[in-house]
Amino acid sequence: MASKLLKLDPPYSVILAGTTVGLHMATLIKWNDDDVTDNESYPIVAEGEETPDGTLCPVDIHDCISICPPTRKTNLGWLAKVIEHDFQQLEPAGVDYIMQRLFLLGVDVQMNRDRDGNEIWDYDIALDFIDPPVSWDENPYYRVRGGRHNGLYFQSEGTADEVYNDLYQQLSAYYDFFIKKNIYLKVKFHTYDIDYDCPLMVRLNEIDFGL
Repeated sequence: MASKLLKLDPPYSVILAGTTVGLHMATLIKWNDDDVTDNESYPIVAEGEETPDGTLCPVDIHDCISICPPTRKTNLGWLAKVIEHDFQQLEPAGVDYIMQRLFLLGVDVQMNRDRDGNEIWDYDIALDFIDPPVSWDENPYYRVRGGRHNGLYFQSEGTADEVYNDLYQQLSAYYDFFIKKNIYLKVKFHTYDIDYDCPLMVRLNEIDFGL
């Protein structure tokens, strides 16, 4: 196959390419001279900080998702879509990694605002339980997701302890990102799918990072 490196002009947009978040600096294009429809395109990114520029991501460009344009500004609504997209991959990059890289790359995530134009720092996240357990006496297996309409997306599956630990880590990643920008989130969870007073929901709403 023939190939060509298409270099992009700065400033660069920020993309999620497989398990890598970075500035989209160039695209490696490969094609078959005998069949122009037989072609592939792979992004080359700069992850920032300690990582050298020029990481070739083995993911077709059409399977990547843009996080923000060269202005390096995005909003919570689009961030939720990016995180949800990540969870749909066979090997997710993870909320913690994504939020760390967005901070290192200087991405400004703009908060939701109320009718008066004030930033919203308090969020009540509705968790959807897919096929919720019938009994709490059998160490049930959960599949849970939520927050796509709020901008703080959460997803996990497993036992109560595994789901709690996953959501705790995801919540911690959001808190860590925004507190560095002097934004103090307050997040609570609710659901209409299971008993609100079940042990898992109680534990989630007892999470306190001391802010």
